[in-house]
Amino acid sequence: MTISQPRKAELRRWREDVIRHLEDFPRQYAALESAMATFGDNFDEGLFKESFDTLTDMEAYNRVQAVERAAGRVQNYIADLADRGVKLAQLIRPPMRDQGSTAQQAFEALRDASVIDAGLCRRLARAQKARSTIEHSYVRVNAGDAHRAILVIQQTARDFIGPYRDWIAGYLNASDALPQGHRPGLNS
Repeated sequence: MTISQPRKAELRRWREDVIRHLEDFPRQYAALESAMATFGDNFDEGLFKESFDTLTDMEAYNRVQAVERAAGRVQNYIADLADRGVKLAQLIRPPMRDQGSTAQQAFEALRDASVIDAGLCRRLARAQKARSTIEHSYVRVNAGDAHRAILVIQQTARDFIGPYRDWIAGYLNASDALPQGHRPGLNS
């Protein structure tokens, strides 16, 4: 399978997208953790369920929605980073599987390139499906499933960002002007 060479403008856009996502990722991840903390230090499932199921306490329900939105955004960042990185490195994507997504293809391409291991790849695919379920099948999702999905997204994003950041640095050339000594990602 041959891959057509991307235009310089595409490469520049993908680099800029990766840089912006990596620079903003710490803030998005902190927003997720902050939203989760409104349900206790350990993201208490009982408190979350009570707020998720409420019909009258809209302040509590809005806290649930804040967690869901933050989790969705973090997962979107992960999927976008994977996709842009695969394009930038011109990795070959595995064939699309039934019920698969372009994000899953990108995760598998990163696995095949030894950027991430098979276990993390499976967890990333699960996190992507969880995000889709929360956002697109909301009326059928129960509090326990949403709670588990949010935890998977939080933990998987944390495990992904370090190896990805280290790998992608080789594809971000000096003309993209990352501040000297700046290492975008979770610990910026």
